[in-house]
Amino acid sequence: MNWFLLASCSALLSASAAVTQKKVLFRLHALEFSFLVSFVILIFSSFIFFLTDVTAISSAALIILIAKSILGGVAFLLVMMSLEHNQISSALPLLGTTPAAAALLALPILGETLQRLEWLGIGLMVAGTYMLEKRPAQRFFQPFKNFFLQKNYIYIFCAVGLFAISSIADKSLLSGYNTSPLVILFYQHLIYCLMLGSMVFIRRISFADLVSKGQNQFPFILIIAVLTIAYRFTQLGAAQLAPIALVLAVKRTSILYASFFGGKLFSDERLPQKLIGGALIIASGFIILRNVG
Repeated sequence: MNWFLLASCSALLSASAAVTQKKVLFRLHALEFSFLVSFVILIFSSFIFFLTDVTAISSAALIILIAKSILGGVAFLLVMMSLEHNQISSALPLLGTTPAAAALLALPILGETLQRLEWLGIGLMVAGTYMLEKRPAQRFFQPFKNFFLQKNYIYIFCAVGLFAISSIADKSLLSGYNTSPLVILFYQHLIYCLMLGSMVFIRRISFADLVSKGQNQFPFILIIAVLTIAYRFTQLGAAQLAPIALVLAVKRTSILYASFFGGKLFSDERLPQKLIGGALIIASGFIILRNVG
């Protein structure tokens, strides 16, 4: 199947999941929601055990998979924490800054250099990010102060860095170690559930209390679980056929879909301005990643 079609499907599925997540987060806290949805996803993923040999993975690949799943699980929780407290059209577009984070991290870590167009892309991304927070009465630098001082935005920026590392690990597992996408999903969902379950246990939240509190939201949680499995699988499928940078660039169009429909549904303020900012962020991602393989 065409990688662009798979990545576009992943974007639409991810946007649908994000809008539904925001709806549930009005009723449940981020950790409670994250654990419940990861638990349901793990149950739905159990069929993988009967479809493929999940033990057919090298020790090195398994170590990478465990590490990247822990990072991805923490990133997912951070996004839910930010989404819980911010408008969807403010929080989600910031995830589109992942290409800039990956490019800037590559400077000291890999010794890579950025060309003029890539610096232009980073500049456009900064401009788009600025538009998300800028209000008419604010001073020029106030939006930047908000991004760096408000913990809800710090959550999303930390998630961006973790997602960038996790995405690189995905490509290594798929191409370098020839690991099946189904095997990756199985272990990823298992580790997510164990990690988030440990956090719930540390917080001394009983499973019975969680079920009682979230029972009215279970239809939505089931929908989110199905959408999440589907968008992760289609993203991994696309990553097998094309460079991960291109796949992620297309996948991030989900940010615009979710911001538009979610912003309309939840009556977000300054929605047209935020959509323009989000579009700048997405477009700059294509510029930054145009030569990445």
